[in-house]
Amino acid sequence: MPRYAITEKAGRFVAGHRNIGVGMVLELTEKQAEHELRLGSLVALDTSIVITEPIAQMQPEMAQKGEQSQPIDVAVEAARKTRRGKP
Repeated sequence: MPRYAITEKAGRFVAGHRNIGVGMVLELTEKQAEHELRLGSLVALDTSIVITEPIAQMQPEMAQKGEQSQPIDVAVEAARKTRRGKP
């Protein structure tokens, strides 16, 4: 099942589960998470953008330095940037 992280916008309950804190990971079906994703209470963790074309074609100066391309997981980065707790 897809995994989702709770954001700071979430209330006391998220998709029928008690909200223990920002960053808590839930395994939900797409149907269960649909409404909470629209509200911004959840962020999908299993979606990622993978760079498929070689670095040499995109940025020749990076390819010369020997750097490799790596998948970018946008959802995880967004979840990390959210606040961990309330002041």
